Amino acid sequence: MHPTRLSTDEIETYVRDGHWTLETTLDLYARFAVEIPNAIACRDERHSYTWGQLDTATDQLAANLIGLGIERDARALVQMASSCREMVLRIAFKKAGIIGAFGPLQWRRKELDYVRERIKPELVVISRDATDDDEISCLDNATTVNHRIDLSDRSLNGWIDWTEVCDSTPGADVRDQLASRAFAFDEVSLITVSSGTSGLAKLCEWPEGAQSCMGRVLGERLGILADDRVGIFSPMSGAAGLLVWTISAATPCTCVFPSTYHAAALLDLVEAEDISVITTVPVILARLAAEDLSSRSFNALRVLRVGTAAADVDAARSFEDQTGCQVIIASGSMECPGFGHAHVTEPKEVRLDGSVGLPLDGCRLRIEGGGVPPGTLGELNVSAPFAASGYWDDPVATKAAWTDGWYATGDIGVLDENGRLTLQGRIKEVINRSGHKILPAEIEAEIAKHPNIFDCAVIGALDKEYGEVPWAFVQLREKLPFEADEMIEALKATGLAHYKIPARFIAVTELPRVSGNKIDKKNLLQLAT
Repeated sequence: MHPTRLSTDEIETYVRDGHWTLETTLDLYARFAVEIPNAIACRDERHSYTWGQLDTATDQLAANLIGLGIERDARALVQMASSCREMVLRIAFKKAGIIGAFGPLQWRRKELDYVRERIKPELVVISRDATDDDEISCLDNATTVNHRIDLSDRSLNGWIDWTEVCDSTPGADVRDQLASRAFAFDEVSLITVSSGTSGLAKLCEWPEGAQSCMGRVLGERLGILADDRVGIFSPMSGAAGLLVWTISAATPCTCVFPSTYHAAALLDLVEAEDISVITTVPVILARLAAEDLSSRSFNALRVLRVGTAAADVDAARSFEDQTGCQVIIASGSMECPGFGHAHVTEPKEVRLDGSVGLPLDGCRLRIEGGGVPPGTLGELNVSAPFAASGYWDDPVATKAAWTDGWYATGDIGVLDENGRLTLQGRIKEVINRSGHKILPAEIEAEIAKHPNIFDCAVIGALDKEYGEVPWAFVQLREKLPFEADEMIEALKATGLAHYKIPARFIAVTELPRVSGNKIDKKNLLQLAT
């Protein structure tokens, strides 16, 4: 499938300028299988694959998928825990010419049904054991779904067993089709899904060229080496896990997948596997930093990348001070990742200065259409060769979001004289209190400084007198107290304008989250009722 918003001339420009190459991720993986067949490509609690084994396993799975009769450019809806077998499946899809859409494990029928109706998948890959009966029934009766693979290894009622489709020996006739089925550099091979914090998920299409470009520039920014062991400490259904995984096609590092995201278990894995690089999300970083790290030995660990949502800079500094590991702040969206990204060579006072850094190579930024001086606050627009090529089967939404190649992020940002980006929240989240505009991110940053606060979120609540007022939801550190009056005085002491002080503070056991561990602000008000 040709990318929606990219013309042939634009693609040729990307190639001419060196952003895209004619090589696909499959070409690069195949090279590793020949040049370093015995090097470890990925590892998890149950499995380990060398590059040679990965090439063989993905060839076999791809051929068996073709043997099922699945058409080229057919879509597949997948919901699975990130592991070696997800890496196998993603590569096999590319070889079979199947466009995969991987949804978060937190999704239930509403979200799955929406994506299923949008992409009309011919194949579904899911664990029956982890899926509600009503969703299984819905998938059984879906007219477009011709094939259903059960990850729980118990094929029932017409479902195909995962082990069977992986281990069966395909015929020579389908193996011969692999070369013609594999995606080219200028074809869409992946659909990513947004977290849906502002509504139903947006489905972003990704050409092979953009994925290869992302892996290369991100690996360069992080200084990834072939002997690195990279801990994928965030699901690959979200950007933090997926984007760093793409590096493995540019640099043959080893991807290590955890069986759980509990902080202590992750730290155990870092020590046991000599992990040198971690990718994760802010809430997991905060939990890692809160652990007792004094008795830990992180001899290999040198880089931790944190992205997807706004990171707690204090947690980042704490983790770096305790471990000696450089924390790299990153920011972006599914539509255009990497529009802000610290560099591994930058000193800590620059990397952790409260900004999200400079954009990745090839990415351009502008505020409010450009032409404004440094320090001007406004909507951030971005353009990059590694951006999504549009929304799946939605030209109207694509046209509304992109203008002449520039994507309107909906983020409020400011660029300094060096081009470093600082984000100040989302336009849709701005609170209008009797004409005064309030940025939730500004208040959240001050509340987060309180030693008893683990995380917080500020939203606008309807008010009869002022129209809207800020409410603050706070998640406390375990067994620690919280006094709203004390917090109000602390906020006043910072010099914060009185109209920005939250009218109400609500302590919660856990802030609700969506995929990527972003706080689900849409559902916060329900916690206060």
